[in-house]
Amino acid sequence: MHELTKERILTLMSEHLCVDRSELTDDALLDDMMDELELIELIMALEELFGVELPDDIEEAVNGEISPFEQIFMDGADGKFKGKSDEEIIELFKGASRKESKAPKGTTVRQFLDLLEPYIS
Repeated sequence: MHELTKERILTLMSEHLCVDRSELTDDALLDDMMDELELIELIMALEELFGVELPDDIEEAVNGEISPFEQIFMDGADGKFKGKSDEEIIELFKGASRKESKAPKGTTVRQFLDLLEPYIS
């Protein structure tokens, strides 16, 4: 990745995450700086800045496995709720909220930049 491009990404990350640019070292953990929603917003800001569309697998690579809530929404989009009552769907959401949250994957800033490199030059 070109150094100027890297700096543009890191500057955007710093502004978006409200962290000092000096905190975005290669080995800094993204999990300590943002949650899943902030990651999605950051990816959208990067797409807008560079005029590209980043694949969903970047978010999945940073977040790790799919959360129970994400799985429920994906199942609904795939039509797996067809024929289920409202009560059954509500129970699915209640069950997801009781499941243990996924463990942080521990993606570093350097790994994030490496994921972006094929799409942002």
